[in-house]
Amino acid sequence: MIRLNLQLFAGEKTEKATPKKKQDARQKGQVAKSQEFGQAIVLLVGLLCVKLLSGTFLEELIDLLRLQLTNGFTVHLTEQTIAQLFLSLTVTVAKLVLPIAGAVMVIGGFVAYFQVGSLFTTKPLVPDLKKIDPIKGFKRMFSMRSLVELVKSLLKMTIVSVIVYLELSSDWKRVTQLGSMEVLDMLRVVGSIAFSIFWKVGVAILVLAIFDLFYQRFDFEKNLRMSKQEVKEEYKQTEGSPEVKGKIKERQRQMAMRRMMADVPQADVVITNPTHFAIAIKYDAEKMEAPQVVAKGIDEVAQRIKKVAQEANVVTVENRPLAQTLYKTVEIGETVPGELFQAVAEVLAYVYRLKGKV
Repeated sequence: MIRLNLQLFAGEKTEKATPKKKQDARQKGQVAKSQEFGQAIVLLVGLLCVKLLSGTFLEELIDLLRLQLTNGFTVHLTEQTIAQLFLSLTVTVAKLVLPIAGAVMVIGGFVAYFQVGSLFTTKPLVPDLKKIDPIKGFKRMFSMRSLVELVKSLLKMTIVSVIVYLELSSDWKRVTQLGSMEVLDMLRVVGSIAFSIFWKVGVAILVLAIFDLFYQRFDFEKNLRMSKQEVKEEYKQTEGSPEVKGKIKERQRQMAMRRMMADVPQADVVITNPTHFAIAIKYDAEKMEAPQVVAKGIDEVAQRIKKVAQEANVVTVENRPLAQTLYKTVEIGETVPGELFQAVAEVLAYVYRLKGKV
């Protein structure tokens, strides 16, 4: 026989993270996201903007070069003319850069929201001494995440190298002719080749990023796993320990019992079993449509109700069927149902005759 100590497995993180654990991690800025996914989308959007605005860009660049070359030979350089040239250069560059930068920022925001939703926290900026722990740093260097990041880096380098090689090989004839081309034609050829390279790289990185996105979510869920003991401890913290909850319930029962016993002296009659059930009934014809149960109980509680009733000179009437039915069908504070109203009315009439009220 092989004996296993099950306590050895108590610390195994086999349970899925609870909503509270996930929320706490989110507040610390710990979320599942892929950097490559955002980079690939931003790259493709930027290239698409460049493609759509390439004609305008080329015209602006030609005008800029023509202006600078013309002014460089005809304008007397002073502080004022230099400032004007610099301003015109800044405006032209802004026209070229700002549309792309704006589109990239908007798309980058949408991509981030798609991955992690609405989140703003400064906790990742707070210095954490645990991050510079050499032992933990050594473990991170040889962890599965580090291996995956290394593989991703190698894949990206390979993808870029292969695409650049294939693209230049297919256009090698045009590349060798760049030196003999006019400036405008050379810009067009270089732009075409560069766009083709970057576009293919962006698509390839996007495919890689989609797999990385699923991996990041898997790894995030794995790192947040909890042991059974951690789940129990969290439940105690959020819901309270069973001992505390039991004491609270007991105190609530005691308070309810005291309130109920305080209402017994105002009752008109207590209907008993005679030993097991006791139901206190109150009726005010001017304020109530039907008699009301103000207290009820069985066994020990029934005996306490009868004792309080006796001390307050409340009449006790024995009626076994009626006492059992009232206890089972009517809660404290409720009025007597119509099918029992006649039987309760007869008991009340008997009590009123005893007290000389009728």
